[in-house]
Amino acid sequence: MGMIRVLIVDDSPFIRLALKKVLSQDGEIEVVGEAGNGKEAIREAERLKPDVITLDINMPVMDGLSALEEIVKVCPDCGVLMVSALTKEGAEETIEALNKGAVDFITKPSDYQELFNFREEIIAKVKAVYGAKRGKEKRITEPKAGPAVKEPEGDKVRQQRGFSIHPCVAIGISTGGPQTLSRVLPSIPSDFPSPILIAIHMPDTFTATFARHLDALTKIPVKEAEEGEIIEGGKIYISKGRIHMTVTGTKERARVRYIKDDSYIYKPSVDLLFESVAKVYGSDAIGVVMTGMGNDGSRGIVAIKRAGGVTVAEDPSTAVLWAMPENAIKTGAIDHVVPKERLPSLLADLVMRTAHR
Repeated sequence: MGMIRVLIVDDSPFIRLALKKVLSQDGEIEVVGEAGNGKEAIREAERLKPDVITLDINMPVMDGLSALEEIVKVCPDCGVLMVSALTKEGAEETIEALNKGAVDFITKPSDYQELFNFREEIIAKVKAVYGAKRGKEKRITEPKAGPAVKEPEGDKVRQQRGFSIHPCVAIGISTGGPQTLSRVLPSIPSDFPSPILIAIHMPDTFTATFARHLDALTKIPVKEAEEGEIIEGGKIYISKGRIHMTVTGTKERARVRYIKDDSYIYKPSVDLLFESVAKVYGSDAIGVVMTGMGNDGSRGIVAIKRAGGVTVAEDPSTAVLWAMPENAIKTGAIDHVVPKERLPSLLADLVMRTAHR
C-alpha cells in the first residue's frame, strides 16, 4: 500500500498543527495539505485529490457541511472524516454530514494532550476511511463464509425453524453505521413484532440525537435505551455511548442493563450485547453484524449460534467498511450473509409469522 495522503481542514491553527503532528507519526500517512475554511478546503481537495480529508464542521467563510456538498463533487474518491464538537449541535451536524457522504467522524479534542491520548483512534479512523473508499483494493483476503449460507428465499426461511416467542434482534455496527441504519431501518415494516437492540460505537452525547434522527425516518419507534426499562416488541433501542448495553431478566420480561467495563476496547461492546441476548433469549435470539472496523461482535455471534439462535452478517461487499462482518463470517458461525438492502426482508421473514408458544 502507498502512503495515505491526508488534507487537514480546520480554522484553528492549533488543531491543524496537532493533527499534522499526530498523523505524521504513522509511517503510512502523509499530510499533503491544510485549509482554514470550507472554500479553501474545496479548492485544495480539487487540486491535491487527497485520499482522506479531516473536515471541521464549524468554520468561518464556509462551514464544513456546505463544503462537504462540494467536496464530494470535485473529489468523489476523497474519504471524508468529520471533526465534530462533542455537543448536541455537533451531533446533529455530524449525523447530517454522514448522510451527505462523510464516512466517519472523530470528536474535536479540547487540548493537545487529549488529542494525543486518542492518537491511535484518530490514526485508525483515517486508515478506516481510506479503506472504506478503496474497498477491495485494500482487502488482503476475500471473506471465507465457512458453513455460512447466502440468503434463502422467504418460504424456505419460514420453514427453517420456529421461535418460542417473537425473537429479539440484536445489531452490532460501527464505522458507516449512521448512514447505513438511516437507509436500512426505514424498510422495517410497521407491524414488525420483535424488539431490535442496536450497539453502535458513538459518543454518549450523540446517541439520543441519533435515535431521534432514526425515529423520524422509521415506521416503528426508535429511542435511546434507558437503564432498567422493559424491552418491548416493535421498538428499536439504541445503546447509550461509552457504556455497555446488556439484557437481563427472562425472554418474557427482559430489561435493559448498562454496565461499565473498561477492559473492552469498543463502547458499547457488541460482544457484550450479543452474549447477554444469547443468555436471556437463547434460541429466540437473532444476531446481526454490520459495517465497521475491527472484530467487535465476532465472539458474540458465536455465543448466539451456540445458544441456538440465528446469525446474520451484512455482505462485506455492501458494507461501508467490511472488517466487522468479514470477521464475523470467518468464525463459521453465520447462517445468512445478505446485502444490507435485503436485511429488512430477511428479518421480516424470520420473525413475522405466528410464534409457536
